[in-house]
Amino acid sequence: MKTLIQASTLNALMLGNFDRTISIKDFLHHADTGIGTYTGLDGEAIFEDGVAYKATADGKVTVMKPENGVAFGTVTKFDEDVPEEELTHITDINALKDALEPYVEGNKNIFYMIKATGVFKTMHVRSCFPSEKPYPTLSEVAKNQREFHFANTRGSVIAVYCPAYVNGINLPGWHFHYLSGDKTQGGHILGLSADSLRLKINKIERFDLTLPQNPEFAHRDLCEDLTAKTAAVEGVKK
Repeated sequence: MKTLIQASTLNALMLGNFDRTISIKDFLHHADTGIGTYTGLDGEAIFEDGVAYKATADGKVTVMKPENGVAFGTVTKFDEDVPEEELTHITDINALKDALEPYVEGNKNIFYMIKATGVFKTMHVRSCFPSEKPYPTLSEVAKNQREFHFANTRGSVIAVYCPAYVNGINLPGWHFHYLSGDKTQGGHILGLSADSLRLKINKIERFDLTLPQNPEFAHRDLCEDLTAKTAAVEGVKK
């Protein structure tokens, strides 16, 4: 049985809890693949093959050190030995979601992690500049996000699917990040297109959550319904 390992909650991140929840070393102790962000909301995190990459707001991708901190993220030990599928005619991000629907419709109450690899005709990503205390909300940070457009880029989409009942803990549905094969391009995906992608998908039936230990988290009201604000920040259009 596979485990989705998560650091912090999405509502905490939305409300500005950008402090370190766990070190990269500890976060990846039993995992090697996933997405998230780092302490201070310092870039978009892409974890691939046990390496922590950071896509920054200046358009670069760097490798993080094991002692660096994760503010929020989800990872798993990805099984590369699952059957490979082909996705075709991916005209936009909603077409990708539609193509993935047959793989999750049998059980939408568990988690999934995917790698979708190929040449992307277009790739539209974003990242944010790091924040300093007192931290703003994620909605405020997103107003100054940087967006990048790449053409004919080869790489992998790494994404997590979460069921609807974890709303506030994580983002229901799909959350996509990108990392190019040469490790020079990446970020949170806002749009994409591809003629053909090779898909590997892992079903995940167990959930492990590490919560922040800072005073700000301890005294926050995390029960507010932030669904609309989250959708706006994440670029969710469907």
